[in-house]
Amino acid sequence: MRKSMCALAALVLGLACGGARADTWRCFNDVEVTCLEDGCSAANKGEFTPMDLAFASDGGLSLCAYTGCWDGTGRVLATSPFLVIAARRLPWSDPHGGPDRERDILVAFDPADRIAVVKAGDWAHPLRCQPGQAGGEG
Repeated sequence: MRKSMCALAALVLGLACGGARADTWRCFNDVEVTCLEDGCSAANKGEFTPMDLAFASDGGLSLCAYTGCWDGTGRVLATSPFLVIAARRLPWSDPHGGPDRERDILVAFDPADRIAVVKAGDWAHPLRCQPGQAGGEG
């Protein structure tokens, strides 16, 4: 997950240098949910490696899982009452990344309770979020 810290730092630095005033968030999941056409299944805490999601209100996002991250910018579809970001074909960052690992990513975030829902491939996770770099597991 160290790559996620670099991705988050790059996201925050890019926003600061660009003069943008975007809110940034960092999120982790307590449960891993996988959904296919015939249903969903869940793995409990301790049975999986949590994802690391960093995103900004301007659409920048980084979603890390296991050995790499999907990094890029999505389109902000809504800002109120939920922040909704959709990104198409984000590239996978590990050395084995290729077009077959690109994913469409959807993030829906409720700032009132700081809960995000992310959809990426077969994953459909609720995540707990904290502002910017103050986030962390637990």
